[in-house]
Amino acid sequence: MGSVDVHAQAAPAVGPRSARRRPAAALRPFIINYTGFHTEFSTPRRRLELPTGYVTVVFVFTEGLWVTRTEVLAPTRLRAASRAMISGPRTVPTVGMHSGSVSGLEVNMSPLGAYRLFGIPMAHFEDAHVDLTEVIGPAGRHLTDRLQALGSWEDRFSLLDEVFCARLDGGPAAAPEVRGALSRLWAGGGSLARVAEETGWSARTLRARFRDQVGLSPKAVARVFRLQHALRLLSSGLAPARVAAACGYHDQAHLSREVKAMTGLPPSRFVKLRGGLPPGSALDRMPGRITSVVLSG
Repeated sequence: MGSVDVHAQAAPAVGPRSARRRPAAALRPFIINYTGFHTEFSTPRRRLELPTGYVTVVFVFTEGLWVTRTEVLAPTRLRAASRAMISGPRTVPTVGMHSGSVSGLEVNMSPLGAYRLFGIPMAHFEDAHVDLTEVIGPAGRHLTDRLQALGSWEDRFSLLDEVFCARLDGGPAAAPEVRGALSRLWAGGGSLARVAEETGWSARTLRARFRDQVGLSPKAVARVFRLQHALRLLSSGLAPARVAAACGYHDQAHLSREVKAMTGLPPSRFVKLRGGLPPGSALDRMPGRITSVVLSG
């Protein structure tokens, strides 16, 4: 097991307290990390969670967390988060809002990892928050309470290791063709037609397998991966016109439309709110990804 990486202040009046750890070795092909969080701020806060191509499971220990996927800059249709919810791969942003204090734990995993561990078609999670009990049944009903009752983040992470290791043999393995195509798309390796040709499948078969095992079509996956590339370059200070050229957008206007459609923000606003933070910063949920932006607080 990995060591616990704790970022904390000694009994702060306001501010974050969190712990992060990699899962047990057997789970690392499927799960990226576990993160425990406890934040106490004097005012409500809104966070924009961006499309990443990954799956997140969130266990909420306290009341007062709401989520929405509409009206990023001024959300009005918020709904209370369930105590254990899954957010699948998506092409649109999520806004999470809390009243100032929130505590819980999140698990970040690859879509192929979620396919293996949950054992259901990944299209079930497309652009939606799903209650964990709908996926793993009674075993998930009291898992949040069990996690909350434990005395340390390390004990909670160990319980998650036990729960997920017990599910390793129950779910299907992803097709090698899907795994290879997903890697090629992330690397920006060729057109969708070329990626499909390399699998030996028709484009229609590839779409069906991706919907089943990844949760998004190959085209949607490519959009998310290209967005992540563009956001990294924008955050580094590269001019939008150069970002558009480097990432294969038709022009700067095309880049702006895609960023706005997938994050809810125009590029200039994203850059300002991001404040130059690199991918995988303390604000982000995963290494190498731009996952989050603070909208208020």
